[in-house]
Amino acid sequence: MLIAVCCDRGAPGSTTTALALGVAWNRESIVVEADPYGGDLALRCRVSGGGVLPEAPTVLTVAVAARTDASADLVGRYAHRFSESTRVVPGHLAAEQGNGVSDWAPLARALRASATPVVVDLGRIHAQSPSLPLAAAADVLVTVGRADLGSVVHLRERLGRLVPALAEIRATPPVMLPVVVAPHRAAARHAEQIRTLLADSPAGPVVADVGWIAWDPGAVERLERGEGVQALSKTRLLRSAATVIEQILGVTPARTDESPSEAEHRVMGAR
Repeated sequence: MLIAVCCDRGAPGSTTTALALGVAWNRESIVVEADPYGGDLALRCRVSGGGVLPEAPTVLTVAVAARTDASADLVGRYAHRFSESTRVVPGHLAAEQGNGVSDWAPLARALRASATPVVVDLGRIHAQSPSLPLAAAADVLVTVGRADLGSVVHLRERLGRLVPALAEIRATPPVMLPVVVAPHRAAARHAEQIRTLLADSPAGPVVADVGWIAWDPGAVERLERGEGVQALSKTRLLRSAATVIEQILGVTPARTDESPSEAEHRVMGAR
């Protein structure tokens, strides 16, 4: 399964959300930072025991290898162990480094072919982003925003432009699942308001659900220190991320490249 996480201008949280979703998964997972304009996962994260992530390999390593290698274990081969059930592939630090990748479609195919579920962080996205093939390859596209009016309006407008661009690449409409980052007491109410607003928008037919991620800075610090699902399972951050995973599994259509046993495991994992 491939889950893509992205955000709009002025809507932070895609990297933290992707990492939380990966750690909250009920099985081995890989988080890939694939923002063409550069990322900071390698700077923010510490592996279990306090060590820093190695400088290489990065997503660019995988992108180059994917041009000639279509094996199902390609992504896992270059991923660093982060926690007991999660590995990560950090992004490059500077936008200029990403200029060497003119076509992100081979990486998209590699992520989708992975034998291990992948959560890919795309950072900011728009209808002409180099990362659009990655978003189009995803089983579900998770868009991250805040609950303030400006962020919600930006989300509505962004989805209205993204949906036709992704549908053209995929030859089928995408499956969208917006999530709002908010204090847990008000988050469910905000999510319901966003659901109502988007239902009447052009993107409404492809918005499968709306979820929320709890604003929990203390848990984010622990997450970035490499604490895994067992240590963080009772935090608001991981509990909300686990709920989003359940939503994703509940709205994901069966893939044509799934074996019967894989499809059964996917459905059972949502229970």
